[in-house]
Amino acid sequence: MRLDAFLKKSLLIKRRELANQLCDEGMVRVNGVPRKASHELKVQDELEFPLYNRVLKVRVLSLPEGNVKKADQWSLFEVLEDKRLPLDLGYGDEDPFSPPSKPPRNH
Repeated sequence: MRLDAFLKKSLLIKRRELANQLCDEGMVRVNGVPRKASHELKVQDELEFPLYNRVLKVRVLSLPEGNVKKADQWSLFEVLEDKRLPLDLGYGDEDPFSPPSKPPRNH
């Protein structure tokens, strides 16, 4: 199943358009690697992505077939970490998805 479709059907993200946007910006990681929306997920993959003022890390337990009832969403994934970020700081210096800073060049 596609990464963006899983995020939508598991109700982790409400709109598939938002899931696509996060994937295209490299903010969704599968097993620690940024992936595009078309990446095919497998059971036991670990996803990490920002959502508003927090960063979620979940493990895929099963892939949905068709639509999922809200009561059944918890059977699709296991929350491994729910890291909350302070609202006033946003991502600022604590952005977990920012690339490592490069040392300054000497000219």
